[in-house]
Amino acid sequence: MIRESLKDWRIVTEQLIHILDEREEEKRDAIISQIEELLNKRDEFQQSIQQPFTDEEKTFGQALLSLEKILQVKLKVYMKDIRLDISDQQKKKVSVHAYMDPYAKVFRDGTFYDKKK
Repeated sequence: MIRESLKDWRIVTEQLIHILDEREEEKRDAIISQIEELLNKRDEFQQSIQQPFTDEEKTFGQALLSLEKILQVKLKVYMKDIRLDISDQQKKKVSVHAYMDPYAKVFRDGTFYDKKK
């Protein structure tokens, strides 16, 4: 007999994997809040999972480990996408500022400084 906490942990993990497949930027804030909520639920279930395990639970646990690896990869990819979007936004901000004030880095004293090394 498999414990309910193990079954619930698997269900939440599968929900996380499914949620991480969505890539719409408009829904990103809602997705992040769902991810946080599900990760908190998983932590609660994980605390209630204690030894000793039956043979049936051990085989069930092996399947959970493969799901966990998939989840870790998807979380890393999702975080990388967020980091890339943040860096893109920062680059756009700098380029827009440079476009709005193109003479901000021009030296006004009439001298020329070669910045090439």
